[in-house]
Amino acid sequence: MKRPVLLSSPEADALERLGRRVRLARLRRNLSQDEMSVRTGVTKKTYIALEKGKETVNVGLLVKVMSVLGYADRLPDMLASDPLGEELEEIHGRKRGGHLEG
Repeated sequence: MKRPVLLSSPEADALERLGRRVRLARLRRNLSQDEMSVRTGVTKKTYIALEKGKETVNVGLLVKVMSVLGYADRLPDMLASDPLGEELEEIHGRKRGGHLEG
């Protein structure tokens, strides 16, 4: 059984806002929760959990929902700009290997 991710209050609030925005986008397209669950290949209960901002929802479902809503192309841009990370890297240097892609 999966254990839920423990979120701080601000993180939980952000996830709930995301769920509300997904719901609003669905309603603007006149789609029902039943239709979204069919289009995304999950149960209605799982889809509703996404709209409620539950931390147990799979990130793959969010990707699928974004695709159904016409926004799959926005996902890679979420961290396209990372000024905080870039500033930290400049101050402290990078201690982890790996290729910088993006």
